[in-house]
Amino acid sequence: MPTLRFAIAAGPSLGLGHLRRMQVLAAAARAADLSVALHVGDAAGPRPADLIADAAWPPDLPGPVPAASWDALPAADALIVDGAIFDAAQCRRWRRRTGCLVVIDDTGAAPRPADLLVNPGLAGGAIDYAAHPVTAVLRGPAHALVDPRFFALPPVAAESGRVVVAFGASDDGRVGGPVAEALLAAGLPAVDLVTSPLWPVNETVAGLVAAGAGRLVHHHGAEMAALLADAWLYCGAAGVTVGEALAADRAVVAAALVADQAPNIAVLKAAGLAAFAAVDPAAMAAAAVAERAWRRPRPALAPRPGGPARVIAGILARLAQDC
Repeated sequence: MPTLRFAIAAGPSLGLGHLRRMQVLAAAARAADLSVALHVGDAAGPRPADLIADAAWPPDLPGPVPAASWDALPAADALIVDGAIFDAAQCRRWRRRTGCLVVIDDTGAAPRPADLLVNPGLAGGAIDYAAHPVTAVLRGPAHALVDPRFFALPPVAAESGRVVVAFGASDDGRVGGPVAEALLAAGLPAVDLVTSPLWPVNETVAGLVAAGAGRLVHHHGAEMAALLADAWLYCGAAGVTVGEALAADRAVVAAALVADQAPNIAVLKAAGLAAFAAVDPAAMAAAAVAERAWRRPRPALAPRPGGPARVIAGILARLAQDC
């Protein structure tokens, strides 16, 4: 049985988006009868499990495995790397001692050596990897790493549904709070504000909830599929969650919170969706009101079901060719 090892950048300063999508890929690997081991951490190295205990961890996946350093990861048939903290030098060291190195990329900005490069993001099809030192590339909506539960969510009418505001696991409410406040001021009747489970809640959030008089519900961390089940609109960062919202056929209003979300903003704008280069609460609220009045059809760039299984098939194909 081949073993897939994962090196995943996640934590209070990095958020949990990379972790969420690698958990989805690991679940697909286990469904294909492969063995998996997940290492999660930041630039300092893999973190002990208790430092990410507040993150949602699927019960059917083995917990994160500690290691002395990123260079000390045990050998595996394939190593799957997700996070910009893993630079070209690190990838070269890994590639010399692993059967198959798989790099998950979002921007194409920093070429890294790999036997297989996967861009599962909305902008994957728009990035040119011809000059990158990689053997094979998988990218675009067909390779999106989205939990199948999002595709199964039923439609929600804008007249009766909620708005989910979320800016990732690095936001304690300082970013999402003003956006939620602007949405309420614009007349949106029901808003869910999600803040990071890895940080204490910003002191301003309690005041916003009180002022909302029942229209604003705060969640200190949340299971996003469950929240989007009752929502018609996602309003938040242009990272992993915007792809999940599109997979669920929800309206989106997105803003770039960090630089690696900029490619998503470009393709969302090109598709005619409300997307902003920076967080602008008033503009995002106005866009949400416009979306409520006229709902756009699902864009072609929306993730497609089956992406995790296709990526696992691509990894196995590379292993069959000895990478």
